[in-house]
Amino acid sequence: MVPIAVTLVGMAFAPGAGAAALDRGRKPVPGPTPAIATPRITRTTLANGLPVWVVSRHGLPVVSVLVQIRAGSAQDDAHPGLAAMTAALLDEGSAKHSALEFAQATSFLGASLVASSGYEQTSISLLTLTRHLDAGLGLLGEMLVGPSFKPEEVERERTSRLQSLKQARDVASTTADRVFNMVALGADHPYGRPPAGTLASIAAITRDDVLGYFGSFYRPNNAVVIVVGDVTAEAIVPRLESALGAWTAAPLPAGSRDVPAKPAAKPTAVYLVDKPGAAQSEIRIGHAGAPRTADPDYYALQVLNTVLGGQFTSRVNLNLREKHGFTYGARSTWAFRRGAGPFVASSGVFTAKTDSALVEFIKEIRDVRGARPITADEVEFARNALQRGYPRRFETDDGIADVLADFTLYELPESEISNFPAQIGRVRAEDATRVAKAYIAPDRLAIVVVGDLAKIRPGIEALELGPISVLDAEGKPVAAK
Repeated sequence: MVPIAVTLVGMAFAPGAGAAALDRGRKPVPGPTPAIATPRITRTTLANGLPVWVVSRHGLPVVSVLVQIRAGSAQDDAHPGLAAMTAALLDEGSAKHSALEFAQATSFLGASLVASSGYEQTSISLLTLTRHLDAGLGLLGEMLVGPSFKPEEVERERTSRLQSLKQARDVASTTADRVFNMVALGADHPYGRPPAGTLASIAAITRDDVLGYFGSFYRPNNAVVIVVGDVTAEAIVPRLESALGAWTAAPLPAGSRDVPAKPAAKPTAVYLVDKPGAAQSEIRIGHAGAPRTADPDYYALQVLNTVLGGQFTSRVNLNLREKHGFTYGARSTWAFRRGAGPFVASSGVFTAKTDSALVEFIKEIRDVRGARPITADEVEFARNALQRGYPRRFETDDGIADVLADFTLYELPESEISNFPAQIGRVRAEDATRVAKAYIAPDRLAIVVVGDLAKIRPGIEALELGPISVLDAEGKPVAAK
């Protein structure tokens, strides 16, 4: 048998066994853009006013349930970290179960039940086998209707978060992200406050603060339930009524649904955070960007970003990594939110090349506005990447739920789901250049560098990019020595 197997393998790889048809000197022609199986959404409402979106997919015996609360760190106000702390405490005990019993009950089902918060939303996600759906929804209901927020659990969570924040101060990339948001958007702006909080804010949060946040925002009139998987709308509604029917509506705090205003633009300035002995410098460059809308500019900005820093072959990565070898990777992103989230170009670069990397970053940011116009080939490559990658978002139940959650949060028309590839396909080189000129302001940049100041400051000062401030890891000014 062994000689026969070897012979067959040899035949498979021998010349003439189909290999002649493959020309390795020519780039393969890509196939057509995959079609999008747009999910069919059934919408209904529970008796307490809670909207429910259902997408039936019966391929696997699993169900994904996502409850999205329209509140996050943007509603923290004077208590940065409050939304995150409240979400983390949801599964730490209820009127029926202690924290340990709740964890054991979830584990017994083989289910995943987690809560997390973002800037503008809090998500409670349940993934369970269809046969355990009733029990899983029961636990989900306990989190939303009857969490206990026991004092000892609040203190345990506080201790854990303070320790995590202390550890995060040693992580240069985390420090750079936090400080950039604060200086680019404003320390008091809803998008500028650190979602994880600060050492001072977490230490000051009380159980009453947690109860107040939960009571103000965790309401069915400020939420939506998205169910995707092996279930029908007819079957899920009575189960949701049983699990969440006791959840009561209430007026929301005044102004809590207002869209955060775009922060005022400021002249380019440099902000340095010292990390002695660092082998590399973390760079963040940008300013307030654009909101998530159905406007054609959104799609042009997606193409622009893909060209500038949204993929491996983007301009900033080919420049800083491939051409100069300053970094293992450079990128740019637009954080699209209800208001203008940040536009930021970022990288970790070798300490000795910090000033040179800043020069190249800013050059690319300036050039993409027209000095080196975006080409038709770049736009075609970017469009293909965006269009061909889009269907992946609909491959799993929880992926579909996440897409629908975005559409409810940003109040977008349902047609936007299937229109994305066509909208991207309409973007031309002149459109990408136009939005680059309209939304990128090279003379209004916040430039944050976290690194070894003794080694990098002289070179940065010589660039004369703007006034320089030295901050600590929490974004507070450091007194000159």
